[in-house]
Amino acid sequence: MSEIGRRQFLRAAGVTAAAIPFASLLASCSSDSKSASPASGGPASGPGKSPASGPASAAASGAVGKIKAANGSSILDAYVNVIAGPVLYGKDFGLDFSKDDNVQFQSGSAAIQTVLGGKLQIVSTGAVTCMSAIAQGSPFKIFLPYLLVDDTVIAATEDITSVADLKTKNPVIGVDSNTAKTAMDQILVGMNAGFVVDDLKNVQTIESSGERTSALAAGQVQVTVIHQAQLDQVAATGKKVHALANMYEAPGKFIKQCWMAPEKWLDENQETATAFAAALIKGSRELKNNEETFVSACKQLIKKPPKDDDLKSMWELVHKYDFWPTTTNAMEPERIQNMIDLGVKETTLEEGVLTVDKVIDTRAADAALKLLA
Repeated sequence: MSEIGRRQFLRAAGVTAAAIPFASLLASCSSDSKSASPASGGPASGPGKSPASGPASAAASGAVGKIKAANGSSILDAYVNVIAGPVLYGKDFGLDFSKDDNVQFQSGSAAIQTVLGGKLQIVSTGAVTCMSAIAQGSPFKIFLPYLLVDDTVIAATEDITSVADLKTKNPVIGVDSNTAKTAMDQILVGMNAGFVVDDLKNVQTIESSGERTSALAAGQVQVTVIHQAQLDQVAATGKKVHALANMYEAPGKFIKQCWMAPEKWLDENQETATAFAAALIKGSRELKNNEETFVSACKQLIKKPPKDDDLKSMWELVHKYDFWPTTTNAMEPERIQNMIDLGVKETTLEEGVLTVDKVIDTRAADAALKLLA
């Protein structure tokens, strides 16, 4: 599993390292991964069609091709399933996928642009980031959510005692420009706070959760969005900090992160997409239900895995709460619409641009659930 920076990858791929608008890459959207017997035909007519009704369905060729993936962030224990499923269980469905087939970026936008360039086939990042790319004209569809919630918390110093204080006391708040911001908004909307991050003052953009943790510890911010283990690290230094709220207990049907792919690739590679989805869902089930399996996967697939006690605490959360979709495709219209509405509230999306059917392609996930039934 390689981890590279945006400039390094794009230079190697022959793509400019400057920021590239999504729309300018539409013409280059192609796939280097082909099924052994690619089917032909026009694009599928709807996102909810079963695999058998698509032009390049498993029924048409029965072939599972090679796949390489772009991941918009480093792998953490809260969502180790994102590659543990395909790596550990892919062969159960004819999929050859190793940890080196997952390329890690530190930016969801960079990962998306690379897939648009045709060097990798699928991309995982925050749900609203995916929707933003689609809204800008990129020919993607979300085909598999893998993280509904995680251990993200709104962390604060001792003088900030309630969510209401975020408005009334105007603390300095550290978030990133997409995923963490959306996570905080998801918590605020779930709690019916009456506001989102864009409504607050003194907000600083700090892209890395590690940097946000350091900023909280150093007193540079009073409030930030980090993982529970990172909050615990700050508290261990003696600084008085606490969690105002967490994501996994916030009400509402949301998606934190998901896989998406170009529509053309999905039409031509339904067998591969289905095998990938089935492996991920099976892996999510196995890791959720077995602590030993979860810990082993984390130690095998995370570059610097947490300590055993921290892994045990995370597994207990994963086991108790619905972090990962295991019995549903997690693309119910209500859930997707909630994410679109959230994107509009935080001004990432324009109202009226996206509809549910423009965002999702459920064929692979539906077929995978049938395989696992």
